[in-house]
Amino acid sequence: MNEYEINNIVADFKLQSILDIGMKYLSGNNKIILYRKKGKKIVGSFLPPLDMIYAFENTIPIFLPRLIEFEYHKYLPILNFINNIRLLKKIIDYYLKNSNIIFDKLFSDFDSSKYSKVFLEMIDIASSSNYYMDTCVQTRISYGAFIKYFNLIDMIIGGFEGNYCLHFTKFYERIGLYKPTFYFEKPYGSFNDEHVRNIIEKEFNRFINFVEKTINEKFDENKLIEIIKIQIQIIKYLKKIYNLYMKGYVPLHAAALTLIHGSYVDLLSDPSFCLKKIRNLTNEIYYKYKKNELINYRKEGIPRIIIAGSPGFEPTLPSIFKIMVRHSYI
Repeated sequence: MNEYEINNIVADFKLQSILDIGMKYLSGNNKIILYRKKGKKIVGSFLPPLDMIYAFENTIPIFLPRLIEFEYHKYLPILNFINNIRLLKKIIDYYLKNSNIIFDKLFSDFDSSKYSKVFLEMIDIASSSNYYMDTCVQTRISYGAFIKYFNLIDMIIGGFEGNYCLHFTKFYERIGLYKPTFYFEKPYGSFNDEHVRNIIEKEFNRFINFVEKTINEKFDENKLIEIIKIQIQIIKYLKKIYNLYMKGYVPLHAAALTLIHGSYVDLLSDPSFCLKKIRNLTNEIYYKYKKNELINYRKEGIPRIIIAGSPGFEPTLPSIFKIMVRHSYI
C-alpha cells in the first residue's frame, strides 16, 4: 500500500460536489460582506445549531472559520468560473495523472503549508488578545476569526452540541463581553422535565425577542420548520456516507471530511444548495462504491486514521500525517 492510496486527499476533490461545496465554503467572507451591504444581520457560531437563523428573512448564519481569507482568495472568481463550466474537476484529474510532468513545475513555488498557517494565524490573534490558551484548538481558531472579522458579525449563538464542554462555555462567555450572545444550554435531565424545558424556552424567547426588535421582523415558525426538514434530509444522506466507514471503506479523507463538517454548521448559509450538493455527493460516492472503486481497508487489514473536525483538529496534523505515512507506511 503506497502513500497515494493511504493518503488520497486530493483525489476527493475530483468529486464535483466536493468542489462545489468547497467553492461555497471559501466564498463565505465575500458573501457576508455582500449580505451586510443589503442590511442583513450576521449571526456567527462554530457549532450547530444555526438552523433557527433561517426563521428570519434578514439574518444570515456563518460558520466563523468561513470568514478566513486564504492567500489565493483573490483567485476565487476565476476558480469559481472554471468550476462552474466543469473544468476544475478535469484539471485536478489531469494533475493526479501527470503530477510528475507538468504540474510539478507549475506548482513548484506553491507552499502547501500556507493553508495551515492561515489557521495558525487565527490562533496567534487569539493569543495576542489574551484568549484562554488552555482551550481546544477549535475555539482558539474561531476566536481568532471572531476578533479579525469583528466588524462583520452582529451576534453569536451556540449550545446544544457543546453544552457540557468548559472550553465552549469559556468561548461564549468571553464573546458575550463584546457582542450579543445567546447560549442554548441543554441541562442535565429529561426533556419531559418542566424545569428543563423552561430553561431552554427562556433563552430561546430571549433570542427571538432580541432579533425581532433588532431587525423589525417577526420570527417565522413555518420557515424554521422547512429548514429543519431540509436538515433532516441532509442528515439522512450523511448517514449513508458514514455507513460506508462502518463497512471498512473511506469514502472521504481528512480534507473533504472536514469540509463537510464545516458546511453542516451553517448549511453554507444556503440550505437548499447544501441539501442538493450533499445529495449529489452521496450519489457520487455510492457510484464509486458500486464500481468497486473504494478500497475496503478492513478487508485488507489496514488501520484507518481519520483526522476530522470543524475544524477541531490541530491545523498542522494533515501535513504531519502525510510525512508519517511516507516514512513509516502504517
